[in-house]
Amino acid sequence: MLGRWALAAAVVCMAGTAAALGSGSGDRSGPLAAIEKKIEAGEYEQAVADLEVHIDKNRTSADAFNWLGYANRKLGRYEKARKAYARALFLDPDHKGAHEYAGELRLLLGDLAGAEKHLAELDRICLFGCEEYDELKEEIAAWKKANAR
Repeated sequence: MLGRWALAAAVVCMAGTAAALGSGSGDRSGPLAAIEKKIEAGEYEQAVADLEVHIDKNRTSADAFNWLGYANRKLGRYEKARKAYARALFLDPDHKGAHEYAGELRLLLGDLAGAEKHLAELDRICLFGCEEYDELKEEIAAWKKANAR
């Protein structure tokens, strides 16, 4: 029994350390910070152009592909967004942001089952809950309410 408690404590400590260090889109000092600001300002076309330059030099950046998907989704370029999210998840299968945003894209395409698969992945990844899970869960609930027959 003590072994399980020790394992649980270690998981909690690791999760706290990762959160404190900052990872992915939460790190506002990394090379993507200026691009994220453009996305926040709704400058999606410029963000896409900047992301393409960034990705040419950083082909393994799951965060960059996630943001590329986000910006393309906001521009209505759903197939490009889908491909970018797929690449982000190929590079990092546990990328919380990519699962959330890919789930939101699935809802835009009317694919509830696809969105729920991303929610299930977030449930697996976020042992003690996370914002991405909560937000996608809310989006799914709203979609179900709006599409109730």
